[in-house]
Amino acid sequence: MRRASAFALAVLIAAVLIGGCGGHAATRTDVIARANAICFGAQQAVRSIASTGAGATDTKARATYFNRVTRIVAKEASQLAALPRPKQRRGALNRYVDAVDASVGDYRAAGRAATAGDAGGVSQALAKLQSNRATRYARDYGLKQCAGSASPAG
Repeated sequence: MRRASAFALAVLIAAVLIGGCGGHAATRTDVIARANAICFGAQQAVRSIASTGAGATDTKARATYFNRVTRIVAKEASQLAALPRPKQRRGALNRYVDAVDASVGDYRAAGRAATAGDAGGVSQALAKLQSNRATRYARDYGLKQCAGSASPAG
């Protein structure tokens, strides 16, 4: 736990320092540091609510869980979309950001299905989340923290 906290602190400090260094174009290294800090924050937020979990059998608890996760992932997607796009490996970064953005709709669908008591709809949304390639795209770009997962979908 200490190691993870130290890593998170280092990533956040790097992101602040990079963000405060105006006057130069963002590099891939800059974007990786900032994206990893964004992903770390989202993972921590999801983990803080994970006790109700995607596997809850209570319809209301499940719907509440997915709605909370949707808000967190939507914020993460928005922050990632706002990152600069350096030329180096831009396509890989764009694929990752697009995949995270697509997952927002899938979490939203899971929340709607859970609210309606539609177990099949929840399963379908979770299957789409499982097949989302965001983790692979994060690894392809070098986003180690973003390649980790705090989501129920893996």
